[in-house]
Amino acid sequence: MFGRPIGQNQGVQFPIAEAHIEVAAADLMRWRACELFDAKQPCGAEANMAKYLAAKASWEAANACIQFHGGFRLCARIRRRAQVPRDSALPGGAISTNLILCYVAEHVLGLPRSF
Repeated sequence: MFGRPIGQNQGVQFPIAEAHIEVAAADLMRWRACELFDAKQPCGAEANMAKYLAAKASWEAANACIQFHGGFRLCARIRRRAQVPRDSALPGGAISTNLILCYVAEHVLGLPRSF
């Protein structure tokens, strides 16, 4: 684009860097949940936050891809696949983003039950 690699543009670099940061944060939270689980400590909050962060990171990365490439069919497929973890089932049972937020609000922040 404009005689140079597309990645040389800050408008492309910054969303890629943000996506990388979000994926790294999700990975760290995942490892924290694993450490707690291995130590037989409660890890529900960390596991829920890891899933939430990973789903959000994949969604934002897919949106960035669509913006960079103008919405080609492949990018639309990537975005659809990124949406699956946001509201899909985990191996242990179904859990949605809203249930994760309810869990964190109640068990981590100590807020009253919302339902």
